[in-house]
Amino acid sequence: MVLQNMHLWLLFLFGRTVHGISRISEHDFKAVNFAKALEGWKLNGSVFKVVDVDSEGSCRLKCVEDERCQSFNFGTTKKNKAEKFQCQLSYSDRFARMDNFTKDEDFKYRGVQVT
Repeated sequence: MVLQNMHLWLLFLFGRTVHGISRISEHDFKAVNFAKALEGWKLNGSVFKVVDVDSEGSCRLKCVEDERCQSFNFGTTKKNKAEKFQCQLSYSDRFARMDNFTKDEDFKYRGVQVT
């Protein structure tokens, strides 16, 4: 019985390797580190996409998925405070566009962290 279970386990592992089911083997897997959120701030003028999301985590994923994204503003708008959140993807960051970095209590700003 033990030998039969081992054969099944090895067959399962071989099948996963051959068919590329493992997430590690996927070529489109990306990882990005974001700097600490700056509450009450947002970057204006370089936003290229605005989407409604359910959470900040969803906004982070939208940024990671788009190669142009260097930072994002996450927050609420006056008209939909109780429903969805707004995710504003930006092709710039606060260091390149300090003149467009403004206070806004309804948002928080996060930039891609460069190591």
